[in-house]
Amino acid sequence: MSLPADGHDPHLKRFHTRILVGAEIEAYSISAADYGIGRRLSRPRPGLSESGERFTRDSSIGSEYNSRPFATVRESLFLLKSGLRKYLRRFYRGKVPKHHRRFPLLVGGWTNRFAGTHLHISVAARRLDHRQARSLAWHIHDHIPLLVAIGANSPVWRKRLTGRASVRLLRGSRKYFTPVRRGRLGADENCEIVFSPGRKSKPPTLEIRVLDSNLPEFIVASICVVKAVALRWLRRKAAANRVRHQDYLHARLDAGFRGLKCRLPWNGKWLTVSKYIDRFVWEHREELEEMDVPGEVYETLRLIKRGYNGARILHDAVALAQAEHPQTWQRRFAKRYSRGLERLLSGDSLWDFSKALGVPLPDTESTWLGRKGASIDE
Repeated sequence: MSLPADGHDPHLKRFHTRILVGAEIEAYSISAADYGIGRRLSRPRPGLSESGERFTRDSSIGSEYNSRPFATVRESLFLLKSGLRKYLRRFYRGKVPKHHRRFPLLVGGWTNRFAGTHLHISVAARRLDHRQARSLAWHIHDHIPLLVAIGANSPVWRKRLTGRASVRLLRGSRKYFTPVRRGRLGADENCEIVFSPGRKSKPPTLEIRVLDSNLPEFIVASICVVKAVALRWLRRKAAANRVRHQDYLHARLDAGFRGLKCRLPWNGKWLTVSKYIDRFVWEHREELEEMDVPGEVYETLRLIKRGYNGARILHDAVALAQAEHPQTWQRRFAKRYSRGLERLLSGDSLWDFSKALGVPLPDTESTWLGRKGASIDE
């Protein structure tokens, strides 16, 4: 279906539902019996999956959750939490021996394997072809360093803190995902953004592969960014940000090393992540207002603006457990993480999750998004 030049489709009351996003989330596992962390397969009770979602085996990590496509940001937060909650089998009917129960550990790295989150973008009522995917990738490309910074969640490698935000991206100081130039699409699975041609049961999509496995809130924050850019593209508006390839390469690696402490380019000017998010929110304010973003997601964006992502929370929680008892720190951390995840997937906030880990989060009540006095969430 083609769109009018102004981007408005009279047949659809809510234009923002034209962009569909799905997520694939790989995960380590925590045994409920001894709180050991590993790569053992975890599955929900048979019959719990909803139409469009799948719980599969990943050849590298073990467990992988495939969501159904989300038409709205509000829907994505609810369905990701309810889908991942199905791994917590004690909440559902059927007796399961404790040594068979496992919690998902949503991190990008822990032992010697990487777990990621892949985002699939498509357009409703349209079969995405390679040319259209390349055009959409052109708009998303220069925001990938921001997505890396938001989604960074692998400061642990071989059960040790590394001091890096995304070991999965860096892979021990080597570049893991092949960077592509703006307007190009990779075909190899190690490329950061690819065209997925689909299959009989799955439509063609543009796939972003650089995000670490993460908590639902940070995944949805990334979905919010991607959806805003895609809606701008669908309206045929010019890209808000365009950077040189060398600047892009530098920012991408800086985001992998330092997470939200990195600096990102915006039309040739280098900004802190806090200022970059303000600029992004202001330039995409029309799309964000239309998307009806729930308050929980704005709270996550404020927290990101304050410098907290999954990698920082995970780093502080591991450091606390190691300081308390170096011999049993992993089990201490796993036990706290399991309790916090149960609360998070049952409807509690990131603040409740972090409290269970013993990691305090800052108050974001006075944190603005966008220009002061014109905040879209006030």
